[in-house]
Amino acid sequence: MSRLIVATCLWDANKHSQPFSRGYNESWVEKLYRGFARNLTVPFHFILFTDRPRNFTEPIHQRPLTSTRLDYGCFTEPYKLNEPMILAGLDTIIVGNIDHMVDWCMNGDQIALPRDPYKPEQSCNGVALVPAGQRKVFDDWRGESDMVWLRNFPWKPIDDLWPRQVLSLKAHKIRDLGLQEARIVYFHGDPKPPALMNLAWVRQHWT
Repeated sequence: MSRLIVATCLWDANKHSQPFSRGYNESWVEKLYRGFARNLTVPFHFILFTDRPRNFTEPIHQRPLTSTRLDYGCFTEPYKLNEPMILAGLDTIIVGNIDHMVDWCMNGDQIALPRDPYKPEQSCNGVALVPAGQRKVFDDWRGESDMVWLRNFPWKPIDDLWPRQVLSLKAHKIRDLGLQEARIVYFHGDPKPPALMNLAWVRQHWT
């Protein structure tokens, strides 16, 4: 039986990095790992794709990024694993049990992605639930933005599978309305979690 992979990426900020994503470091990786560990009851293998070896206290396995251009498109590289996978950015907070989403990774037939909250007819890559056999996403990639590139492939909206369980911090007004039914909160642009430590749910789940 295939194992579940949880994957993310980290590289040192460079000229391609937007100001809002220059603060990432190893502590973000470990907080993401712990968020999954608290909210999954199934075993998983956590893999970081990174530009250089890094030190962790959590059981985080490292793979080298092979792209010559280190930018957001590097989030396409984990698809080379070709295994059931949850792929998330470092600015993602897991706030509830997501075992049922693992079932999709193990048994689904298409990549499941959130609907773009501003253009619901298209996908965004706030989090990706990836069944095995999706290596073509990496093999055919030629350096495009990962979010734009994924729109070339069949997908299933997470919002249709589990309404209101994967939410955007900004678009779904979580700062004002609270977590609602969310199990996963994804961030894009500003603000990031360090700026929201006044919120009890951030202090509880981003640790």
